[in-house]
Amino acid sequence: MDSKIINIVKEINQLEYACNSMLTKEYEKLLDDNISNSQIIVLGHIHENESISTKELAKLMNISPSAISQTLNRLESSKYIKRTINPDNRREIIVQLDIKGEEYIENSNKLELEIIERFYSKMSWEDLLNLKNIMGKFAEIIKEEQESKE
Repeated sequence: MDSKIINIVKEINQLEYACNSMLTKEYEKLLDDNISNSQIIVLGHIHENESISTKELAKLMNISPSAISQTLNRLESSKYIKRTINPDNRREIIVQLDIKGEEYIENSNKLELEIIERFYSKMSWEDLLNLKNIMGKFAEIIKEEQESKE
């Protein structure tokens, strides 16, 4: 492989890591020490879907049903989520945000707007579109490559 490509990718990775580290510091204002990154992702999926079955959630997260169940147990005991039986299919459990989960998402949305205002708004519209397009292309390449190896 060309050393120029290797060097530029290393620089990109360092910049991405630096940006993620700095933004993580901003998000730490919101983060609860008792909630893990995977639990945060689960809350996001539940919020996006309003209510979702445990089976669908496990598939979205690409983890086993038992692993998602353990994560949901911790979130439920802390009142971030609630589980109910699907009235149309009694074998299916539906997951929804509970009070603390709703509060977490609300605070997360406020913080996201603050970060957009403080940082992203300082970039030109063209730069933002270019960043979005490049990240989208890269995500698609990764997705296609991973799917081809399955």
